[in-house]
Amino acid sequence: MDRQRILVVDDEAALRRLVSGVLKEKGCTVDVAGSAEEGLALLEKDEPGVALVDIKLPGMSGLDMLDRIKQLAPNTEVVLMTGHVSVETAIDAIRKGAYDYLRKPFEEIEDVWNVVKRALEKRQLYLKNCELLVEKERRNREMAVAMTRLKSLIDAGCAMGNCQSLDELFDFFINLVVQELDVERASLMLLDPQSKVLRIAASQGLVDVDVDAVRVPLGEGVAGAVAKTGQPFLVKDAESDPRVSKTSNTKWAGSFISTPIVLSVPIKAQGTVLGVLNVTDRHSGKPFDEADLSYLSGLSGQVAVAIDRARNFEKLQAAYESVKAAQEKLVASEKIKALGQMAAGVAHDFNNALSIIMGKAQIEIDKIADGTVDSQSLSGTLETIMKVSSRVAERIKRIQDYTRIRKDVADGPVDINAVIKEALEMTKPKWFEESKAQGRSINVRMELTEVLPVSGNVYELTQVLENLIFNAAEAMPQGGELTFRTYAEGNSIVLQVSDTGIGMDEETRERLFEPFFTTKEGGQGLGSSIIYSIVERHDGEIAIDSKPGEGSTFTLRFPRPQSISFGASRAEVQARDTVRPVRILLVDDDELVLETYEEGLSLKGHQVVVAHSGSEALVALDKEGFDVMITDLSMQGMAGLELAEKAKKIKPNLPIILLSGWAIQHAENKIKQVGIDYIVPKPCSIEELGDTIQEATRAGVMPAIG
Repeated sequence: MDRQRILVVDDEAALRRLVSGVLKEKGCTVDVAGSAEEGLALLEKDEPGVALVDIKLPGMSGLDMLDRIKQLAPNTEVVLMTGHVSVETAIDAIRKGAYDYLRKPFEEIEDVWNVVKRALEKRQLYLKNCELLVEKERRNREMAVAMTRLKSLIDAGCAMGNCQSLDELFDFFINLVVQELDVERASLMLLDPQSKVLRIAASQGLVDVDVDAVRVPLGEGVAGAVAKTGQPFLVKDAESDPRVSKTSNTKWAGSFISTPIVLSVPIKAQGTVLGVLNVTDRHSGKPFDEADLSYLSGLSGQVAVAIDRARNFEKLQAAYESVKAAQEKLVASEKIKALGQMAAGVAHDFNNALSIIMGKAQIEIDKIADGTVDSQSLSGTLETIMKVSSRVAERIKRIQDYTRIRKDVADGPVDINAVIKEALEMTKPKWFEESKAQGRSINVRMELTEVLPVSGNVYELTQVLENLIFNAAEAMPQGGELTFRTYAEGNSIVLQVSDTGIGMDEETRERLFEPFFTTKEGGQGLGSSIIYSIVERHDGEIAIDSKPGEGSTFTLRFPRPQSISFGASRAEVQARDTVRPVRILLVDDDELVLETYEEGLSLKGHQVVVAHSGSEALVALDKEGFDVMITDLSMQGMAGLELAEKAKKIKPNLPIILLSGWAIQHAENKIKQVGIDYIVPKPCSIEELGDTIQEATRAGVMPAIG
C-alpha cells in the first residue's frame, strides 16, 4: 500500500503517541492534534486519507468535526474513537459519513491499524472509481465525436456487402477515399508477410506508374515506414515538415508517385499490419488534419476486417476440408472394423455355398459318366445350385452396399422393417455365429408392425442398425435377447432396439454419442457418434433408456413422410411387357461369361452377337445393326466406359447396358457422361438381365442413374 497521511485527533497525549507510533510503523505519515479546531487546521493544509477522531473532545465534539471534515475533505475517511459508545451514537456517526468506530481502550493495538487499513483501501477504491468515471465520461465524449465523424464509414460498411470479391472491395474503398477526402492520388497496398514487400492492390490517379511492378520494401519511404512501425503518418504542411524533406532524397521518398505521400495509415488486424492506405495532396490544396487521419484510420479498420475475414475464411475452408477428409477416413475405418467382424461369417457362408455347388455338380457329372442321370434329378440339382448362387450374390451385394461411398442427400423411401432384416442378415456372423462359437446364445425377437416408409438413405439407416446390433451383441457377454419394435406414434415412425445386456451408468449414457468416447479397449469411439449424426441428418431423434444390469433400449424417431411414390416392381414390368426378341451385341473378355449369357439370352428368343473386346465390338457396331448393347465394365484393353462413349458416337440412340461386378457409385458422373443407360450388377440371373433388356428396348434411351 502506498504511503498515506493519517490525522489523529484526541485530547489524550498518551493515546496520540500510542496510535501515532503504530501507524508510523506501518509506513504512514501521521499528523496529531489535541482538539477538533487544531485538527481542522491541519486538514486544510494537507488532506489526510483517514482521520481518527475521538468523539469526546474539548470544544467542538467529534461528531461535529465529522460534519466539517465531510464538508472540507469529502474523500477523507473518518474513524471515530470513544470509550462510551451507544447504538444510537454509532448509527448517527455512520449516517453522518463515518467509516467505522473504535472502542477505547483498545483490546489489541493492532485493531487500530486493521480498521485504518480497511478505510484506506475503501478510499483508494472510491478514488479509483472516480478516476474511471472521469475516464468513462472522457471516452464517451470522444466516442460521440468519433461517431459523428464515422457516420459515412458506417454507411460505407453497409454498402460493402454488395462487393463480390476483395479486388472489388479494394476498388470501392479507394473510390470512397478519393471522393470523401478530395485527393489527387490514393493507393491501397498489401504487405507480403514472406517477402516483407508492399504491393499495390488498388489505386486511383497513378496514371504514370506501372502499379503491378511497384515493390516497396518494409521500412523504406513513407509507406514502408508506416507498415513497419504500425503508426500513421500525417503531414499538415509538406513544404515545412522536415520529415518530407528528409525522405525526399531517398530512393522511395515520393514512394512510387511524383507527389509525396502526406497521409498514410496502417491496415491492422489484431495488432498485425496487413498493409497501408496512402493519399497525396487534395485538389483544393487544403492540408490534412486529425479529422482526416481519424476518418482514414476508421476506413482502414474496415479494410482490415474485410481482409482478415477473407483470409480466415480461406483457413476455415482448408481446415474444413482437412476435418472432412479425416472424418471420412475415420468413418471408413469403422466400416473396415465392421467388415472385419463380418469376415469370418462371410467366408463361412461362401465356403458352404461353394461346397454345395461343387458337390452337386460333381454328383451330376458322375451320373452322366455312369449313365444314371435323369432329367428330374438334374433339374433339382440345377435349382439347388441356382438358389445357393443367388444367396451368395445377394451377400456380395450387401457388402458392396455397405461399403459404398455415402451421399449427402437422401435416396428416397426406406422400409424400416426391411432395413432391420437386412441389418440382421449382414451382422449374423457377429450376433449368431460368433456367439455360438463362444458358447452363448442371442435370441432375436421381432415385434414389427406395418409402418410407412421413412424418407432417407437406405445404406446409412442400415449402418445405424448394424452398429446398434454390434453394440447389443457386445453388451450381452453371457447371451440374452435382442428385440426390435416398429410402430407409428403421432407424426413419427418409431424404431426400438432393446437388449438384455449389462446396461449403462448415467455418465456413459450421457456421453455415448460424443465423438471418440468409448468404453471398449482399443475402440475408436466413433460408432455411436456416427449413429447420432446419421439419425440427425434424417431429421430424427434418438434416446437411450438404460441402467446397469437392466439392459438398454435405443428409441429412434423419424418424421412420418407426407407422401411416398414407388417405382414399378419386377412383376409389374413382366405383366406390362411380353418378351420381344431383339438383336443384342454382348461384350465381355471372359469367355465363360459370354458363353453363359449368350446361351441364356438365346433361349429367350433373342439374337446374340458376341464380342471379346471393345475394339471387336466397335467393328461389329459399324457393320451391323443392334437393338441394344451389353458390355462389361472391366475389360482388358478398352474398358466398358470407353467402349460406351465411342459406341454412342457411332449409334447415338443405341441403348447400352453396363454389367459390373464392382461397386460403381464413385464413377456415377463418368457413367452419365459416356451415355450408359442401364446398370446391372454382377452376378445377375438371366431373368434379371432379360427384364432390363425389355425395359431398355421398350422405353428407348432412359438414364439409369437419377
